Amino acid sequence: MRTQSQTDMVRAITEIATSIPWPRVTQLYDFAIFLKTHPLPTEETTEEITTDEERWSSQFAATDNNKLDALVASVEAEIDTGKTLPMFDKHGEFVEQYAH
Repeated sequence: MRTQSQTDMVRAITEIATSIPWPRVTQLYDFAIFLKTHPLPTEETTEEITTDEERWSSQFAATDNNKLDALVASVEAEIDTGKTLPMFDKHGEFVEQYAH
């Protein structure tokens, strides 16, 4: 049985899906399939996940912007020197990368 909030959420997701371009709808569908096939660990409740996310958000907000800027600069340098691999192809499709 669905609660009203679940019904509202499904309705909201449907509204999103009908308002975005088809390639994005397929990405939304792929992500939904991913979520369905990768359930939350049984030992971790939604409340625990929410608490953990709030803790991460607080830590992120408390991080010195200079440290974040340095992190961004190092990532951009890796991208500029070709030390990274693309996550998406020119059509926006996820690219599987396998370790060799």
